[in-house]
Amino acid sequence: MSLMEKYDLAVKSKDIQDDLSQRKVVVELDKLNTNLNNLNSWFSFTKSSSINGLYIMGPVGVGKTYLMDLFYNNLALKKKARFHFHHFMQQIDKKLRELQGHSDPIIKVVQLLAKKVKILCLDEFLINDVAYAMIMAQLLKALFQQKITLVVTTNTAVDELYLDGVGRERFLGAIELIKKNCELIRLHGGHDYRVGRGHSLQSYLFPLNNENNKTLEDQFKLISKDEKASGEICILNRPIPFVKSGNNSIWFEFGEICDMPRCQLDYLEIANYFDTIFISNIPVLDKKDTVKTLLFMHFVDVAYDRGIRLVLSAEVPHEKLYSQGELFKQFARTVSRLEEMQSEDYIKRHAYLGVNRSNFC
Repeated sequence: MSLMEKYDLAVKSKDIQDDLSQRKVVVELDKLNTNLNNLNSWFSFTKSSSINGLYIMGPVGVGKTYLMDLFYNNLALKKKARFHFHHFMQQIDKKLRELQGHSDPIIKVVQLLAKKVKILCLDEFLINDVAYAMIMAQLLKALFQQKITLVVTTNTAVDELYLDGVGRERFLGAIELIKKNCELIRLHGGHDYRVGRGHSLQSYLFPLNNENNKTLEDQFKLISKDEKASGEICILNRPIPFVKSGNNSIWFEFGEICDMPRCQLDYLEIANYFDTIFISNIPVLDKKDTVKTLLFMHFVDVAYDRGIRLVLSAEVPHEKLYSQGELFKQFARTVSRLEEMQSEDYIKRHAYLGVNRSNFC
């Protein structure tokens, strides 16, 4: 069954809304799927192409992640991997540290990856870290030299990647490599399909008051077995206090998870152990709270990518959590994802992600 036929079935079953812009992307993904399935055929040796991937860009909530996952889950090719971009870069960083002293560590890391992966899907491609920006050209060059096909989703037009970043001139080579090797596809859409889905779950509670705190308590008791009172969990050899924990669920205070020295590795590790995470007492974030805001964005991204259910209590509605500051534009994705994560659709659609996590280390 082709990818377009799968898409038609999803529309017919009302899992998604039909969208012409999405259909255009599905056509390109279908072509790539066919080419990848012919990788080992005689035909593949008779055909050459300068296109080594797809760069799918568009605003938040228009279905980029859904379409990439539809493509990934229907690939017959076994040598495939799918990551959230930040998770992928964390693994690259880990391998580079292991190879310190090697003459060409990036090439070596990609060679190791190429033994297991021929198609690499990266969700939410975003460069806002100077360390990642400085190695991106080398990394992309190595990926394409190793004949790894790249499919990325992003909110950012390729020429605007790492815009105004420190040392951007060293990043420009990465932009040229993307343009040379990837087909650039824009997914249009004035409507955020995450907004307006059924909200039968009380997953985002505001304001902060006794009534909502009791609701939080009741919901935790409802879904948690072997409930344990306050304590600490050890994540990457560091203790993190929690309010309560259960067999597959845990409850943190916002201050402990986003207002302390944390990183994405912490969140990725937590996501390996729990499928439901409660966060209480989320305050209004202002322009002085850049670090807290960025950590919260990373936390939501990891939870979304792993299909984790979040239950949150906050001072204000999610669309008013962060209304000004340098991350305001990027925070729109977080708002959109929080909206979707309150719905039954999110839980159903992301249920498979718990057993679909890539790792090449």
